[in-house]
Amino acid sequence: MSIGTGTKLGQYEVQDFIGQGAMGVVYRAYHAQLARTGAVKVMQAITPDEDSIARFRHEAQAIAQMRHPNILNVFDFGEYQGTPYMIVEYVPGGSLANRLNGPQLDQASALKYLRGIASGLDHAHGLGIVHRDVKPANVLLEKDDTPVIADFGLAKLLQGSSLKSMTGVTTGTPAYMAPEQVTGSHAGPPADRYSLATIAYEMLTGVIPFDGEGLMEVLYAQVHRDPLPPSARNPALNSQVDAVIMRGLAKDPAARWETATVFVDALEAALAGKLEPALAKAVVMAAPIASTVPLAAPYPPAAAPTRRKSHRRLYTVLAVVAALLLFAFTFLLLVAARTPTLSLSSSTVTAGDTVVVNATHLPANENGEIQLLSTLHTFPFHSNRNGDVSLPIIVPRNIGAGDHTVKICWASQCRNSATLHVIEPIALLIPTPGATPSGSSTPTSTPIPSHSPTPSPTPAQSPTSASTPVISISPSTVKRGSTETVYGLRFSPGSTVTITFFYQGSSTAMQVGTQTVSSSGSFTRSFTVPATASPGSAAVKVCGSSGCLYATVNVTT
Repeated sequence: MSIGTGTKLGQYEVQDFIGQGAMGVVYRAYHAQLARTGAVKVMQAITPDEDSIARFRHEAQAIAQMRHPNILNVFDFGEYQGTPYMIVEYVPGGSLANRLNGPQLDQASALKYLRGIASGLDHAHGLGIVHRDVKPANVLLEKDDTPVIADFGLAKLLQGSSLKSMTGVTTGTPAYMAPEQVTGSHAGPPADRYSLATIAYEMLTGVIPFDGEGLMEVLYAQVHRDPLPPSARNPALNSQVDAVIMRGLAKDPAARWETATVFVDALEAALAGKLEPALAKAVVMAAPIASTVPLAAPYPPAAAPTRRKSHRRLYTVLAVVAALLLFAFTFLLLVAARTPTLSLSSSTVTAGDTVVVNATHLPANENGEIQLLSTLHTFPFHSNRNGDVSLPIIVPRNIGAGDHTVKICWASQCRNSATLHVIEPIALLIPTPGATPSGSSTPTSTPIPSHSPTPSPTPAQSPTSASTPVISISPSTVKRGSTETVYGLRFSPGSTVTITFFYQGSSTAMQVGTQTVSSSGSFTRSFTVPATASPGSAAVKVCGSSGCLYATVNVTT
């Protein structure tokens, strides 16, 4: 719908067209008798049915009753050719969003804006009115830089039978929406205070809490993730500021600040380093809200609805339910697609070696740590903008041989794990250069290495290098009849090795078999210790293209 110049809207006359807004088209109008200029908002987003129009009148009347220096005045409201409109105070100074696009605000200016917005919000909340779309673009600036909150309550006007609002799911701007708005739960004054804390975060750090992400990722993050503390974005901020803002961004509405003004008072004290000790305590973020999106309570029906109205309302509710189910299904697909993965460049390494930990599907720009257990060793990481991590870590030399767990953790929770097998850096090995594999034949009368005239090297005599093949059997003490595993590392990728087991009391060796070396130069092979093996020294021999290696073990009953 277009309105021509000179069109009469109540006591106002349209002067010119200003632009297209989120709620519809906007014009400038003039009241001749009062010499007052106003902006006309034509609400094309509201479905022009009787229920919507009635609700518009009710809400517009409540908004028009507010009188506060930090809230945009509503002069008049009505309908033009069946479409609702409002005439509001005209503020030509631009918006806070334009101001934030320039140089970063100093703390004094940030507090001035926040205190004005907080005063307006508290006044409205005292009258039972909730904005539901607090953001810099909805804060206008007077000539003296006084902030004026605009579009108060208009978000609620879009929540009725119009599917454009998806009944609370998309009512609001994702970057500033409280978790309860994302899930479609009841959005009261704490939702506006969450948005105010988001604006404070942006003013003091230069970025919004969940920056550089897509729409669905932001919605998911608002419900399930904790943002980085402000001091992580701006090192000039202290831990008291972190505590104040993180409480304002609590997932649980009841855990947030009691009023918007109390929040700004605490923030001002924190910036000065004078926050009371009881309030300076770090706030533990509440548990994520369940991702199930409940259907918002329908608007009270008219006293005596006709059959046609009932049918229309039923079709509207069914359509809303279908839209919510589609949203929930898409949301679950996003969660599944973002399940973090974890992999290692090699599953078998020697203590002291480097292994690369790779992970995907993490939150973008997330800080966390890699944990290496059994004895805890931590390695901090920072994911890139795609949510990927590739971190080389050095396996400590004193970690001990055997299987160890690698975990990836952030936001006080470990999300995935992998197993890393570690071989002692220097094993009791006897290389025999020039030896050839025995093939399918079974060697006979081969002495156990500990009885060989060639002494086993000690760590001081024969340290291994980064290119020397090594083998290990874990554990070093085995039982008769048990199943054990031979590990090899740094062999020629794609080559084949022959594995043989020698033990006391037998004149022949047990042929374990052959094994192909993986592309990473490692192999593993399990075998069963014969039940007839005598207690005492035994050995595993691994022969490849360049020679044979021995690892000694002890057999017990």
